[in-house]
Amino acid sequence: MKPTYQHRLLTSFYMWFDNYLLLKGDAYKNFQGTDFYNYADEQITNKTVFGSPYKQWVYDKSIASAEAVPSISGDDGALAAGESGMIVDYENGRVLFDDSVSTSANISGGYSVKNFNTYVSNQNEESLIIEGKYKLNARYTRELTYVQPYEEVVPAVFLSTTTTTNEPFAFGGTDNTITQITAVAFAENTYQLDGVLSIFADSSKEVFKNVPYTGAPLDEFGDVKSSYSTGYDYNNVANNYPTDICFIQNTTVSKISDRMDKFIPLPLYVGFMDFEINKYRNPRQ
Repeated sequence: MKPTYQHRLLTSFYMWFDNYLLLKGDAYKNFQGTDFYNYADEQITNKTVFGSPYKQWVYDKSIASAEAVPSISGDDGALAAGESGMIVDYENGRVLFDDSVSTSANISGGYSVKNFNTYVSNQNEESLIIEGKYKLNARYTRELTYVQPYEEVVPAVFLSTTTTTNEPFAFGGTDNTITQITAVAFAENTYQLDGVLSIFADSSKEVFKNVPYTGAPLDEFGDVKSSYSTGYDYNNVANNYPTDICFIQNTTVSKISDRMDKFIPLPLYVGFMDFEINKYRNPRQ
């Protein structure tokens, strides 16, 4: 199936949301000189894997004070991008090397970690809360070891589309496509939760660029795509589509009711952000 409007919208919103939170909230922390830990990953072949205690890493170079290009060091000093086949997996907070690199190598590095991981989900709010099996990022548990790959780690925000309707807007087949996007935030404390809710409560009437589905920044390894030859910068990507915009008509934020607290599997604080997205388009052309 070819990418549809919904694919493009959710990808574009994800990219905007991630950038907006990092930029408006300084929602990241820089780490230097942390050790990496070797482990095996059955889904990765012909690679030696070294994981950090933290995920997801910041990869957006438009966040000026973040270390969007990690500094990785080995036994012989700093390692350049691609050296020994090095791939940076920002999503899972790790680096991959050619299997010629010893599993006993001493790997360390500096990078920036998001305060809130961001995920796209197809679950509703109740399922995310009641059925979610989440891990706490090690910066809070202080368990200095690698984070298991592919697991969803909190604090985090889960994005999903709920409803979409087309309303006639102008002659010639132009509709106003109205999409509801829900974000469920899991925070470690009330300060975090109030912060993320406040940031996006103020996002009403903001606009974001409708970036093609292929513009998603990361490849199958969780590294920045090679097509971004100078690194990924959200502003540079979005500016390629100056007139193709989506409008956030309204944003509503709320916190979970006390009645639901008993269903939360971890000592987490939960809030909701509901976005009404308007886009003028010709869906029948």
